[in-house]
Amino acid sequence: MAEVNMPRLSDTMQEGTITRWLKQVGDEVKRGDVLAEVETDKANMEVEAYDSGILERVVAQEGETVPIGQVIAIIGSGAGTLKGGQPEVLVTTQSGQTPPVAPSIHESAAVEQPSVFAGISAQQNGVGVNRMFIKASPLARRMAEEHGIDLLQVKGTGPGGRIVRDDIEDFIEQRTISPAAAMQPQPVQPVGAAPASISEISMADAEVVTLTSMQKTIARRLTESKQTVPHFYVGNEIDMTEVLKLRQELNVALSEEGIKISVNDLIVRACALTLEKFPEINGSYKDGQFVLHKKVNIGIAVDLPSGLVVPVIRDANTKGLRVIAREARSLVAKAQTGKLTPAELDGGTFSISNLGMMDVTEFVAVINPPQAAILAVAATRKTFVPIDDQPVIRDIMHVTLSADHRILYGATVARFLKEVKHLLQNPFLLLV
Repeated sequence: MAEVNMPRLSDTMQEGTITRWLKQVGDEVKRGDVLAEVETDKANMEVEAYDSGILERVVAQEGETVPIGQVIAIIGSGAGTLKGGQPEVLVTTQSGQTPPVAPSIHESAAVEQPSVFAGISAQQNGVGVNRMFIKASPLARRMAEEHGIDLLQVKGTGPGGRIVRDDIEDFIEQRTISPAAAMQPQPVQPVGAAPASISEISMADAEVVTLTSMQKTIARRLTESKQTVPHFYVGNEIDMTEVLKLRQELNVALSEEGIKISVNDLIVRACALTLEKFPEINGSYKDGQFVLHKKVNIGIAVDLPSGLVVPVIRDANTKGLRVIAREARSLVAKAQTGKLTPAELDGGTFSISNLGMMDVTEFVAVINPPQAAILAVAATRKTFVPIDDQPVIRDIMHVTLSADHRILYGATVARFLKEVKHLLQNPFLLLV
């Protein structure tokens, strides 16, 4: 018998949500088969089997959020599969371990009905409440123990009212924001009285949307970035007229190969070459030290309905436009179909966020830690510029670099943008 555990599918992953089981109880499983799809903090990913046999039990159901390392299924000889192909019910103990013996039907029923106990205090119950009957993930229980939180006071938002990590974090945040308010007796509003606040009125007509794991992680990481990384911003305007002409010529020449070079591919190439000359911008600040990365791995922001992912073009400084175009198109396609692998999402040293296709005139982006900088690219627009004292229409693009002031300074960033501008305004340099 082999346990299938929730794997760590990204460097920042702490838990995953089972979105779909591709194998059912009783199915034959071979090593390498995809068992399930899991939503992580970065993307939807696949969980593969590391053993062959029969899928005997499914421990984590679709929609359930599970911390990394916890058992989600059992693969065995098939002897442990119940009649009718139904999985045995497994109970998770407070320590997060699964007992080897399956509980009786009565025990299973008790576990599946935590609401009976969740609303009863120890005084009301008379004999105390067994908090093991409250549905909570092992990670949430551990966090509650560390912070001295009574799970009876926490409302679960996970599947079936299960208490998950975010519920504990929200409880801690509320307790931190207004510890005094929690001690004050709340006034009782008379029956028929008007609502106490405008916010309560507006909530009646509002739709509350539960965030996905990816959206929660984006919110948390970007908040941490703005709160802990001292951002500063430097902008520049780049004349894209010549590089757009070159792009058109290249795409005609490469059409038979099915390759189409985008504006973003040209920007990636220009930034990759420039990062070789400015290792600080390809670096990170960590524990009071500057980490200067030898590899130039450029992340490209991809917009998805569920959030934002940043797949990485590795060793971008060693790749020509043809290779960058192929890889970028492949990464975008995988992002849109939820097929990105952990390796394609990790290891970025610099990022580019391009909103030019949405006719954005100018914007700034939030740094993706631990990177030191991110380039925001706006639309290319027809603009009159003076050349030899005469107004001439040129294709002008505005870019803004967001930089970490702990490792970067204004002059360095300005020189970096000047070099990127030089390469894009002399585009044949991108071909050598």
